[in-house]
Amino acid sequence: MRRRSTKYGVNAAVYSAIFLALFAMINFLGARYHKRFDMSSSGVNSLSEQSRKVLAGLTEPVEIDAFVEDGRDTVLEELLDAYKYDSERVSVRLVDPQVRPELAQEAGVTQVPTLRVRMGDRSTLVTSTDEESVTNGIHKVTSAERKKIYFIEGHGEPGIDDSQSIEGIGLFAEALRNQNYDVAKLFLPESQVVPDDAAAVLLIAPAREMFPQELDVLDRYMRSGGRVLFLLEPQKGAEIVAFLAKWGVIVDDHVILDQQMRLFQGVTLGLDPVVSTYGAHPSVKSMTERTFFSLARPVRPAAELPKGLVVQSIASTAKTSWAESDLDLLFKSSQAIFDEGKDLPGPVSLAVAASAYAKDIGGEGEREFEMGVFGDSSFATNKYWRQLFNDSLTLSVVGWLAGEEELMSIGARAVRASRANLSPTEALSVFYLSVFVLPELILLCGIAVWWRRTSS
Repeated sequence: MRRRSTKYGVNAAVYSAIFLALFAMINFLGARYHKRFDMSSSGVNSLSEQSRKVLAGLTEPVEIDAFVEDGRDTVLEELLDAYKYDSERVSVRLVDPQVRPELAQEAGVTQVPTLRVRMGDRSTLVTSTDEESVTNGIHKVTSAERKKIYFIEGHGEPGIDDSQSIEGIGLFAEALRNQNYDVAKLFLPESQVVPDDAAAVLLIAPAREMFPQELDVLDRYMRSGGRVLFLLEPQKGAEIVAFLAKWGVIVDDHVILDQQMRLFQGVTLGLDPVVSTYGAHPSVKSMTERTFFSLARPVRPAAELPKGLVVQSIASTAKTSWAESDLDLLFKSSQAIFDEGKDLPGPVSLAVAASAYAKDIGGEGEREFEMGVFGDSSFATNKYWRQLFNDSLTLSVVGWLAGEEELMSIGARAVRASRANLSPTEALSVFYLSVFVLPELILLCGIAVWWRRTSS
């Protein structure tokens, strides 16, 4: 027992036992009282203050179903773990839509990644996986108010209850319901006014002419700060075209042609332009993918705009396209030749967004008028709803009209590199200290300890 080796062995065993006990206790406390520390200077590993406030206000459980490829997404999992850490009311489930297609179909998921955020009977779909989008999705389903979207009817418009035929817009209406909106029909000759609870009013491809009294109702609604979306078709709605001209929007009586690559035919001209260029506007800020249109007409801002009105293009075709003016030749003989001076060269604008303060356009109050106009309606029908990213574009524009893009703005955060700028003298001092001085000091300390033990 008096030997030095026994003494050192006992000390080592005691210290090891104490270390293991402390290690086990720390792990036990860490598992029972979970605590995270974000040591990054920009806080990239934790949620922002805005997100924490939203989570702190939760009164009911929120379920997040993340539909991702193969059911795994490391970056998204880390983000959602932060939500679960800050609120016990948040639960997360990652789903592979290939393995569980019934869940994806029930949620209305058409692309991955997509998050379905649900609280009670309210739900919304989020197609972006950044913190801002997820927090706004939670904020949307926790809001007691469900915004109402009205579809004008009575002129042969596509049916919002029709989800089967290719001409219907039932899939569009169902997607709005999945986004936590209320959807209703509006017959202007009967109501004579736009209801006060309207977040936005949509007029989609009327087949018959609208009465002047109906356009007057829309005009009053717009001047009071209303939000309206027009989806038009070629050679139809002359009264709407004249109405929009007063609002700084020019709808040309042309049809857009675009080059297409077809099997065994090579490059041909087609009536189905593909759009990949979007304007710098809030309504299309999230759009980076292509969208598909069919038989579209040009829509562009007027050269001279009414006072107080801002109109800008939000979607344009490729440079290889043009807008054909000779529609008789086009539809009768399926031939078209670009005629400079009559036809519009590409890129051709086929959608615009307009906005103004109500007080600047003859209305009252501080509410802001907003309007979207597309030279096509087929992209929102059941036939083309899931073509490319048509659904994302349509829902993005409606969300802008309904004011949903203003919920919350959370800036992206990134790891910031830490750098030290050293002068030549400082750099030389660091070199000598790290290469010559410190290693030799450690070596001398080791020699001194060895010498003392062997001498005793």
